[in-house]
Amino acid sequence: MPRSARPPAARDTQAATLLRVRQAVLGMTRPLEARISPDGCTVAVTVSGPGHTGVLLVPADGSAARGPNAAREAAPVVPHGPDGSPDPAPRHSPRWLPDSRTLLLITGPRPDAAGRPELTAWDTRTGRLRTLVSVPGDVEDLLLSDDGTEVLLLVAEEGAERDGMHLGLPVRLGPRPHPESFRPGHGRRRLLHGALPRPGAGARAATAPVRLRDASPRGLTVWNAAWRGGATVVATVSAESLPAGYYHARLVSVDLADGTTRTLHTPAGQLAAPALTADGRHAAVVEGISIVAGRPVLVDLADGTVTVPTGPEDTTWLVADPRDPRRLLLAGWAGTGSRITGAPVDPGAPGAAAPTVHWQDEAVLSGPAAQPALTLSADGASAAAVLEAPGRPPQAVVAPTAGPGAWSWRPVTALNPAAARGSGDFADLARVRTRRTSWTSADGRRLHGLLLDAPAVRAPRADRDPAGAGRAASTARPLAVLVHGGPSWLWSAGYAPDDVLGMAPALAAAGWLVLLPNLRGSSGYGLDHAHAVVGDFGGGDLADLLTAVTALTSAGEAAPEQTAVLGHSYGGYLAAVAATRTSAFRAAVVISAPTDWLSFVHTSVIGGGYESAYRIGDARTAAGRAALIDRSPVFAVPGPGTPVLLLHGEQDRVTPVAQAHELYRALACRAAAPVELHVYPDEGHEFTEPAHLLDAAGRADAWLTRHVLGAVAPAAAPTPDRPADHGTPRRQAT
Repeated sequence: MPRSARPPAARDTQAATLLRVRQAVLGMTRPLEARISPDGCTVAVTVSGPGHTGVLLVPADGSAARGPNAAREAAPVVPHGPDGSPDPAPRHSPRWLPDSRTLLLITGPRPDAAGRPELTAWDTRTGRLRTLVSVPGDVEDLLLSDDGTEVLLLVAEEGAERDGMHLGLPVRLGPRPHPESFRPGHGRRRLLHGALPRPGAGARAATAPVRLRDASPRGLTVWNAAWRGGATVVATVSAESLPAGYYHARLVSVDLADGTTRTLHTPAGQLAAPALTADGRHAAVVEGISIVAGRPVLVDLADGTVTVPTGPEDTTWLVADPRDPRRLLLAGWAGTGSRITGAPVDPGAPGAAAPTVHWQDEAVLSGPAAQPALTLSADGASAAAVLEAPGRPPQAVVAPTAGPGAWSWRPVTALNPAAARGSGDFADLARVRTRRTSWTSADGRRLHGLLLDAPAVRAPRADRDPAGAGRAASTARPLAVLVHGGPSWLWSAGYAPDDVLGMAPALAAAGWLVLLPNLRGSSGYGLDHAHAVVGDFGGGDLADLLTAVTALTSAGEAAPEQTAVLGHSYGGYLAAVAATRTSAFRAAVVISAPTDWLSFVHTSVIGGGYESAYRIGDARTAAGRAALIDRSPVFAVPGPGTPVLLLHGEQDRVTPVAQAHELYRALACRAAAPVELHVYPDEGHEFTEPAHLLDAAGRADAWLTRHVLGAVAPAAAPTPDRPADHGTPRRQAT
């Protein structure tokens, strides 16, 4: 890890353990996407490690992940430049051509260099790369025709805003402009279409650059697209170019020839993951809320008939089953795990089979969007994905889809061998166990989540209480409740959950009891659960949070009066609500959170969409503005006071940094409890710089140590790139 990413020196065991775990996880190489070749023989795996993203090739039979030398055998097969030397440029989005030999990739630009990304072709037999075309924007999806002769790119223009799942930073192909300009319609996402060189067309034609033409629908922004070749694209679109438009998107068919559109479906919620059946007769899409895990919707492209197949309501990915054109394959969440289901395209057809669960486990099967997804060989006989679970670091996996071993996943990579063994820097993490838990909220709703702890590790205690005197029960531990963002996201049974600064496994390894609750509004438990928070932000979800703490303290697992709440984004909002409206927690850590819904509407890039989807309030009416104010922590009636630590990215456009400044000023003026704000330069909604992540984790740990355990934590050592600090006012400190 680079020198700037080293954590500050820690003088106590708890802080040292926490930062050691965070540093180990940050140093991992993670598989992001696994693409199996059409012939089912090879898997292209997108991997991301410290400072680099690339693509490696592994055999689909798993031979690269077997034996005592698996780590060496699984070394990346990397592309080579014209001179034959390995080319280290970042690459992602691998897509196989039908020959199972050629991969299309998106290359660069390098992190330290400005410029446009490029569409490149990789001959996986020779290792040679060839640039096909320079792309005028950030490539968010790469689609190929079924015959491999055409390409369609979904491209975000320079300055296009990203949502919270994609850092909350604008697209930059070069230095930040001075001045930065804004105008309606600026920064759209559009479709670029081009023909690929045809095999056997001659040497001159094979080396000619690909020409891309704008095939976008007029005046519309494209958020997702599905295409298998030909003139028809199915896409989710909106007139608004900001991410707020995603919340009002509709499903359309686009004519690639002239950009005209036909509306196929106008949803009540939000849309994602569009797909087309192989015969081109039906379009499919997922309809849900916000981040979108929802139910599949089918549209007959000939007559416009819309049907909703029965089956799982937490679908995140779907595709026409290559083995049976009458059926779909669906992937999605199942509680804190994931599942794969088969469902009929036309549930009303004679003899249509009922939905069938092919695979379900307390594990995470994911693709490039960190949601359940997979890829299939051309005949549908083999599937590939990324799989992880508690105690099992993420690996690319492959499974047959039929026969005696159907959907039995086997690893084809052997990344991070020390993590798999639980040795070296990962020994602390290996002591952490993950358990499912459930409790009943105040209104009788059954809630679920995960508990993390390390039974072999002694619970942290205050320096003034070395013997643990005054502890309510010898088995009780200080409790940290971490609330995920969304809220239509979830805590899933992964190796090292990374929401909320990745603090969950680190705190558990340091001796805390960590609760990861899937409150109402979360995915994984059906749409009724996901919609239960609509119109009730800071209401039933807060009750869910408080009853969880009561359940754990009553059971003797959590130490009374030693509880903390931490949250990111929506989770940070709920942590701020708990801190300003209750006295349930000894400390709160609020990360990248909305705190003033009224100003959020007019300053966030999702303002006008997000609060509308969740019916928080309508800024266009007096009653709506009153509702927005009523649900804002900034305007909470002063209570007994909970110490609040605020951490925020300076460049966040989803929850602008002014949201953090507002809550800091409001709490500082009340002077009821300590409050601090730390602003990290060049960070967006999600922190990415390792030095900043470690610094923020160290500050959060010190805050909990000081205010929950009652000990005086050591100060972090100064660093050259120290974020802006706004400490507790002098009058408050006294």
